[in-house]
Amino acid sequence: MPADLIPPPQRLWHTAPDRVESDWPGAVLPEALVAHLNLRGEAELHWQDGTQTMLPPRTICWLRAGAADLRLARRLASRERHECLTLVFPDAWLRQTLAGLDSEVGEAFRPLVLGHARALLRLPLSEEDEGWARGAMQPQLCLQARQLLETARLTEYLIQALFRPAAIAGPEAVSRTLRTSQERVRKVKQALLEHLEAPPSLDELAVIAGCAASHLSRTFTQVEGLTLSNWLRRARIEKAASLIATGRCNVSEAALEVGYQSFSHFSRAFAEEKGVPPSQWVRAQSEWRFS
Repeated sequence: MPADLIPPPQRLWHTAPDRVESDWPGAVLPEALVAHLNLRGEAELHWQDGTQTMLPPRTICWLRAGAADLRLARRLASRERHECLTLVFPDAWLRQTLAGLDSEVGEAFRPLVLGHARALLRLPLSEEDEGWARGAMQPQLCLQARQLLETARLTEYLIQALFRPAAIAGPEAVSRTLRTSQERVRKVKQALLEHLEAPPSLDELAVIAGCAASHLSRTFTQVEGLTLSNWLRRARIEKAASLIATGRCNVSEAALEVGYQSFSHFSRAFAEEKGVPPSQWVRAQSEWRFS
């Protein structure tokens, strides 16, 4: 294939509304290495052999597969809008770009880059990855210049992924790190849910998690896709909404029950989470029950 006909790498944004389950076309592409940088929401891939692959928030899924390997791909209904950046590296471009470097590719990526059978590698999405994903192109550049810069940026990202020490270390070490982070976050969430009305401080949560407070903040955001304070606000509002919906509390009582001393602060937080103020949400719930 002439060099000028080799398709360059490209990136594609996939988005879907929250609380809506939908199909995910383009989850796999033949004759290409694909990387899904899943920033928000969840998705799942169902394979023809009966296995499944989950894509939780803050995850990178490097994938090589064909359409015949996949039975179903869908975005899951969740509280967050699904947001995923897909990077596509065509095989012809990979062969040209990585010529002579085959032996240098880390073991974790070798089946993805050099193989032809289905292969998959999941890694945690770092803050640097998300910052890169959201990087804007300079609007003043012409189309050809933007395409050149896009190819250069994607090439740099791929090279750093394939040859950085973390990649060479293999998926087992990464999996241990991810499991440790998830366990820390689980302990923190449990502590917060048990004390929504008077939650532990960040330093107290760090002791529970067994790490530094600054590290906990970063880890929580990476695992949950939300900052710790935003997650706490969401948990409080969900608990308050449940108390109101079941008739155990009126709006003011529910606000106090989950730790809001100011009704105006509670109303503002409720509207940000539910899209409407508490009074309007209560009316909607009543209309739904009696309709």
